[in-house]
Amino acid sequence: MAQSQSLLPRPMLTTGKQPNALHGSTLNAAFGLELIESALVININTISKHVEQIYVIRNRLMPLIIQTLSERASFSLTVRSIRLLRLLTSRLLSAMNLELEVAIDLINHALDPKASPEWKRVLCLEFFRELHGDTKLLRTIYAQYDEQDGRKCLVSDHLAILVRLAAEKPAVIGLGQQISEAEVQYSLPAEQIAVESGGITGTISTSSFEMSLDKPGLSVQWSTIRTPCMDLIDKSEAPLLPVTYIYVLVLTCMNRFSEGLARFLLPFTIATDSTPKRKRAPASNKHRQQNVESKDDGEGTARMDSAQSVAELPQPGGNLPVNPLGLKEHEQYGQICTSASMVEHCWPALLATSSTFLNASLDSEYVHMLIRSMQKFTQVAGLLDLATPKDAFLTTLAKHAVPTPVGDPSRTPTGNQENSEVDDEEDHIASEIDVSLARDASFRNPREAKLHLTSMTTRNLLCLRALLNLGIALGPVLKGSWTIILETLHQADCILDRHDMKGPRAHPEATFDDHALTTEKDAVETAVSRLFQSMGDLPEQAYLEILDCFSVLAYSVSGLTSQHDRGVHATASGMLSPQAVSPGHRRFPSLHGLNVNKSLAAKDSTRVLDRMGQIAQFNIHRLCRIQSLGSGWSIFVDVFIDHLSSPVTIGDVRMCAARKLNDIFDRLEASASDADIDVQNEITTRCLDALATMISSVWQSNATKSSLNCSLEIHAMGLETLTSVLEQRGQILHSGWEVVFKIVTSAVSTTEQLAAKGAGNISSQATSVPKSPRLVRLSFASLQLICSDFLTVVPDRHFLKLLDTLSVFCSQNQDFNISLTSMAFFRNLSDFLRWENKDLNHALTEANLVEVERDLYAPIDVKGHSLSHPNAWVSLLLHLAQLFMDDRVEVRHSALHTMCGIVDTHGDRLDTQAWILCFQLVFIKLLSATETKFQQKTGAQGNEVSTWDDTAILLVQRLSKIFMQALGIMSVHQTFSNIWTQFLARYAELLGHGSLGLCKTVFAALTEILAASEKRAVNQKLPLDSAWAVWQEHNPSYYDLRGATSNHDALAAYLQYIRQFHGLLDEGFDTDQAEAIMCNLRLCITRSTPVIYGSDLEEMTTVQKLVLEIMKFLPTSSSDTMIKLAEEFAFLVTLAFQTREDQVAKGKTYVALSKAAMAVLEGFVKQHCHGPSTPTAHLLSLSLRALELPLSLKYKWHHGGKGIPAWKLAASTALSLLKPDLLARFKENDSSTQSMWAAIVGISDSIAAADTDDCESTSVISDDQAFDMESFSQLAATIIPTLGSSSIPDNIRRKYAESVFQHSIIHEHHPDDLARPDQGLLDGLRSQHVGRVQDLPPNLRSKMAYVLLDQLFDLVAVHDSSAERIKLAQAAAPYLILRAGLVLKAYVCDHPLRGRMPQPLSQKREMHYVLKQLVDLDSEPKAFPETLGVQSESKKHLFLLFGLVTNALKAARRDGEMSAALRRVLDAVGADFGV
Repeated sequence: MAQSQSLLPRPMLTTGKQPNALHGSTLNAAFGLELIESALVININTISKHVEQIYVIRNRLMPLIIQTLSERASFSLTVRSIRLLRLLTSRLLSAMNLELEVAIDLINHALDPKASPEWKRVLCLEFFRELHGDTKLLRTIYAQYDEQDGRKCLVSDHLAILVRLAAEKPAVIGLGQQISEAEVQYSLPAEQIAVESGGITGTISTSSFEMSLDKPGLSVQWSTIRTPCMDLIDKSEAPLLPVTYIYVLVLTCMNRFSEGLARFLLPFTIATDSTPKRKRAPASNKHRQQNVESKDDGEGTARMDSAQSVAELPQPGGNLPVNPLGLKEHEQYGQICTSASMVEHCWPALLATSSTFLNASLDSEYVHMLIRSMQKFTQVAGLLDLATPKDAFLTTLAKHAVPTPVGDPSRTPTGNQENSEVDDEEDHIASEIDVSLARDASFRNPREAKLHLTSMTTRNLLCLRALLNLGIALGPVLKGSWTIILETLHQADCILDRHDMKGPRAHPEATFDDHALTTEKDAVETAVSRLFQSMGDLPEQAYLEILDCFSVLAYSVSGLTSQHDRGVHATASGMLSPQAVSPGHRRFPSLHGLNVNKSLAAKDSTRVLDRMGQIAQFNIHRLCRIQSLGSGWSIFVDVFIDHLSSPVTIGDVRMCAARKLNDIFDRLEASASDADIDVQNEITTRCLDALATMISSVWQSNATKSSLNCSLEIHAMGLETLTSVLEQRGQILHSGWEVVFKIVTSAVSTTEQLAAKGAGNISSQATSVPKSPRLVRLSFASLQLICSDFLTVVPDRHFLKLLDTLSVFCSQNQDFNISLTSMAFFRNLSDFLRWENKDLNHALTEANLVEVERDLYAPIDVKGHSLSHPNAWVSLLLHLAQLFMDDRVEVRHSALHTMCGIVDTHGDRLDTQAWILCFQLVFIKLLSATETKFQQKTGAQGNEVSTWDDTAILLVQRLSKIFMQALGIMSVHQTFSNIWTQFLARYAELLGHGSLGLCKTVFAALTEILAASEKRAVNQKLPLDSAWAVWQEHNPSYYDLRGATSNHDALAAYLQYIRQFHGLLDEGFDTDQAEAIMCNLRLCITRSTPVIYGSDLEEMTTVQKLVLEIMKFLPTSSSDTMIKLAEEFAFLVTLAFQTREDQVAKGKTYVALSKAAMAVLEGFVKQHCHGPSTPTAHLLSLSLRALELPLSLKYKWHHGGKGIPAWKLAASTALSLLKPDLLARFKENDSSTQSMWAAIVGISDSIAAADTDDCESTSVISDDQAFDMESFSQLAATIIPTLGSSSIPDNIRRKYAESVFQHSIIHEHHPDDLARPDQGLLDGLRSQHVGRVQDLPPNLRSKMAYVLLDQLFDLVAVHDSSAERIKLAQAAAPYLILRAGLVLKAYVCDHPLRGRMPQPLSQKREMHYVLKQLVDLDSEPKAFPETLGVQSESKKHLFLLFGLVTNALKAARRDGEMSAALRRVLDAVGADFGV
C-alpha cells in the first residue's frame, strides 16, 4: 500500500498543483510525464489491482493526456502523452474505457491534415501501428467500441481515415504512374542489388544512403526513419521527416491489421482429421500456415525469395477447411465472431487503401508487403465464407495481375455499383480515390490515352501468383469466385504468349529487371502447374465449381452461349456478367484489343480448351467412375461439343475441341483396359454417347460455307472413331447399340431434322438427305460390319432399330447403289429370322393377337420363341410401308411392289384374325405415317400441303372401302372394337391437322360406314363411344380455310354424321351428349363461312337447316336439358341482331335463321309449357328476353330483308306465347316467376317504344304504330289485372307504369320538371323555371301515346277494387299525377310568355284531353294515400293537382276556352269535396 500511495502525488506535481499530504515544488511537465510512464511500466500490475490508483489515473492523468492531445502541445510533451496513452490502452482498457474512447478518438481526429502538424500525425499513426501489432488488443477495442451501440467506431473510423491519408497527395506516392521496382532502386549499391536479385530473403540494406525527401513513391531508401518518433523522448523538437513516411505508416498499419487477423483465425481453419491425397503425401497442417504469420511486421520486413514469395500458399488436402464461425463450442468463439465482424465491416476501407497503393510507386519491399496483406485478408475472408470481401479483393488483385492498356480509364478505382451490400462509407471511400486520381493531370491526359497492350511487370506477376496460390489455398471454398482467378490466368496467358515479355511498355523510360521478371514468370508457371495438379485432390463440389467457371470462361472467350442448363451463364462479351459470380464481385475489365483478328481469337479459345484438357488429364480417375455423376464428364463433353459444333467458331478451335474430346476417349479407353468387362462396357457406352452427341451437334445449326468443311471433317473423325470402337470392342459390347445405330444414321439428315432447320421441298417421310457422300460411305461401312460380323451380338431389343437404320439408308438419295444394297439387307434379315412356315395364314392364326401387340416392339428372342412368330414379319411390313412414303420413284415403287405382292399373295387367304392383325399393325400404321407427314408439312407453302391433302383423302377413301368390305368378317372377332377404336383414332389424328377437304372426306366416309353398319346384319354392333368422341372433339368450325373458299361443305358433312349417328342409338342422346351437341351446333352456326354465290338473308343455308333439324330431336327429358335447349333457341333468335357489320357485309346475316328460330322456339315452348315438371316460367323468361332484342331494335336494325320485319315476328311470337290462363298459373314468388314478369314488362316496353329518328322511311311509321297499338292493347288485356298479383314484386309493376308514362309523352317536357335521383317522383313539379315560347313538335307516334295515356288513366281508375287492381292503381297513381302535372306546369310556365299568341294546337288538344280525363276519372280510393281533411273517395287525384290547376287558371285569363276547361276541373273538385 505504501508503494501504491507513493505514486499519488506525481500527477499533481506534474500539473503544477500542491498535494495535501506531501510538500514539493512543481515539476517540468515533460519530466513528470516521463516519471509517470516509468512508474506505470514498473508497477502496472500493482496499479491494475487497486481501484484508488486507477481512480487517480482516471481523474488526474487522463485529463492531462486528453488536454495535451487536444491542444497544440510541444513535440516532447505530445510524445510522452501518446506513450502513456499506448501503455494505458494496452493494460487498462477495461478499467478506463470511457476515457480511452475519448483519447483514441482524438488520435483519429489528429490524423486530419488541417487539425495537426505533420509530426503529430506521424506520432498518431505510430500509436495505431502499435495497436495493429497487438491483435488481441485491437480485437478488444473493436468489441468494446465498434460493436457496441452508442460508442464510437474507433477501429472502423481509423481505417476509413487511412483511405483518405493514402490518397491525400497522389503525386507524392506516384499514384497512377506505375513506377516499377527498378525505378525506385536505381541508387542501391551494386552489392545490395546482387544480393536481392539472387533471391536471398531476409536481407535488408541499412540506410547508408543519403535520405531524399522529395522523391515520389515509397522506398526503404527514402521513406523510412531510423528511430520511430515515439521513441525520440530525448528530442524537444520534431525531427525532419520524409514526406512519404506517413504513407509507409499507413501501409504498415494495413499490413499488420491483415496479418493479425490471419495469425488469429487461420489456425482454427485446419481440419482435425486429414485424408491423404491421391498419390501424394498427406498435406501438413503446418504447411497450410506457410507465410501466414509474419516474423517482422515493420516497414523493414525481409524480402522473400522470388521462387517462394509471400504470394505462395500451400496446396489443400482432401478435407474442406473449417469455417471458424462454425466452432460455436470453442472457448474463443466470441473472439472469432469479433474478428469476423472486423472483416465484414472493415474490408471496404482496407480495399480502398490497397487499391490506392497498388496504383502507386512502391519498391519491391512494399509491393511484397502490400500483396501479402491483401492475400492474407482475402484468405481470411474466404475461410469465413464472406463472399463480398473475398470477391472484392480477388477482383482487385485480378485487375492488377494483368496490365491495363495505357489510358484505359478502367484502371481508375471506382465504387462498386453492383454490390448492394456495400454501404455509403465504401462509396465515399471510392469517391475520394477518384478525386485524388483526378488531380493527377498526367494520368488523365487524353492525348496519352492510346489503347495499346503493355507488357507484364513484376507487380503484375506477383498479383497473378497471389491469385493462383489463393486458388490453391481456398480451392474448396471459392465457389463462383474461381471465375476471377481463371479469367485472370487466361488474360495473363494471352499477354505472356503474344509479347513474350518484350511487348510495348507503358512508359518508354521504364527499365526492367529481366532476371527478376524471368524468375517471377517461372514462379507463376510453377504456381499454375500446382494449381491444376491440386484440382485432382479437391472435393467433388469444388471440382465441379471449377469446371463450371472454366466452362463459362470458355464460352466467354469464344463468344458462344451455353446450350446446357447447369446454372452456368456464359456471355459473348469476353467477360462474365455480374450474375455469374458471387454477390459483391466487382467485375474487372477485359483486355482491350486482344482479339484484334481471328487468328489471335482462335489462339485464345484454343488456349482455354487446352487448359480444360489439362484438368481432364489430372482428373482422369474421376472420369473413370462407373457413375458419371459428379465426375464432371458432362461439363467436359458439353464445352467441347459446343465449341466444335458452333458454325461461327474458327475451324482451328473446332478441330482442337474435337481432338481434345477424342484424347479423353483414348485416355479413358487406356485407363479402363485393365478393368473388368462391365466397367469397360460402361466406359465405352459413355464414350459412344458423347460421340453421338458430338456428331449430332455439329449439324444442329445452319452452317456457313466456311465452316462446312470443318463440320464434315469432325463428323468423319467421329465415324472413323466408331468403326475403330466396333473393331476393338464390338464383340464385348452388350449395351449402347442404340447409340451405335444413331451414329451410323448420322451421315444422313432425316426429314424431321431438315424441317427443324428450315429446309424446304421435303415431300416424303422416308427421304433421307446425305450430308456428304464420304460420310455416307464411312457410316455404311459400319453398317456393313454390323450386318456381316456382329448381327448375332446385336441385342434382340434393337432389331427394330436395325430395321430403322436400313430404312434410312434405303431412303438416302446420294448413292442409289447403297439404297438398293440396303434394301437387299431386308432379305438378309428375313433369312436370319429363318421364316420356315410358308402358310402365313396359319402362322397368323396360331399366334395370340394380344401377345403380338405386346411383343411387336419388345425384345425378339429368336432363339427361344417360335421362328414363325408373326411380329418380325409385321415389322418388315411396317418398314416397307414407311419406305412407301419415299419421294424417289425407284425406292418407293420397290417398297410398294414388295408390300402389294404380300397382299396379293396372302390377302385372299387371310381370315378374321389375320385381317385384324393387318388392320391393326399395317393399315392403321399407314394412316399414322400420313399423319406424320402432315406434321412435317406444318407451315409449308405452295402445293405441298394440298398434294398431301389429296393423298390423305385418297387413302381415307380406299381404307374406308376396305373396312366396309371386311366389316362383316372382322365384326365376329373379340378385338373388333379395338380395331374400330384405333381406326377412328387415326382418322381423328388426320382431322387434327385442320384440313377442311380431309374433314369432309373423313366424316362422309364415317357416315357411310355407320350407314353400312345399320343396313348390314353384322354380328357385333359398332362401338359408338369412339365415334362420338371423334365428332365431339373435331369440329371443323375451328379449322382455318387454308386457301379454301368456304367451310360449308365440311360442316354439312360433320352435321350429317351426327344425324346418322343418332339413327344408331337405341335411346337417343343422353344429357351430356345433348349439351355437347348444343355447344358444337352453336360453333357450327357462328363459325360457318358465307355460302358462295348466296346469302342467308332470305333462306337458310344447309348448315343452318341441319342445325335446326338436329336440335329438334335433342332430348328434353330433364328440366336442365330443356332449359339449355331453350337457351340455344333463344341464342339463334338473337344471333342476327348481334352480328357485326363486317360479317353482314360478307353475306353472313343469320336473318332467315333467326326468323325460323322464332317459330321453332314458339312451338318448343308451347309443346312443353303445360308439362307438370316443366320449368314454364323459366322457358317463358328465356323466350321473351330473346324476343325482346329484335323488338328493342325496331328501327335501329336495318338488315331485315324482304317479308315481315323481324320485330313484328318477335311481337307476334311473344303475344302467341302469353295467354291469360297460362299466366294465371304462376302464383309463386320465386326467381323464375319474377324473371318472367320482368321479361313481359320488357316486351311491353319494347312494343311501346320506337326511335323514329332511326327509321329509314317515315311512310311506315303509321302502319307500324297501328301494329304496336294493337299489340300493346292485346298484351295489356293479357297481363292486366294479373300483373297486380301479390306474387309479383312491386318494382315490376312500377317498371310497367313507368314505361307507360315515358312513352305516353306527346310533347317534350322541361328537364327541370322531372325529379332528380335524390328527390321524390313529384318533387320536380314544385321547381321554378323560365317558360318556353318555341313550338314543341308532337311525337310522331302520338296515337300510340294517347293509347298509353288511356292505359295510365285506366290503371288508376276504380274497377272492382280487387287486390290486384289496387296494387296496379297504387303503382300507376304517382305517374298519372306526374303526367297530368307536366301538362299543367308547361301551360303555367309557357302561356304567359306567349302574350296574345294562342297555344299550339297539339299542346292545346293534349291539355284539353288530360283535363277532360281528370274530370271524368273516378280513381281507386286506395290508389292515393290518405290526406287530412280530404273526404273524397274517387277524386283525390284532383286534390293533388289543385295548386297547378289554380295557377293554370290564372295563366289562362285571356284564353276563354282553356279557362272554361280549368273551371270544370275546379267545379269537379268543389262538387266532390262539398264546396
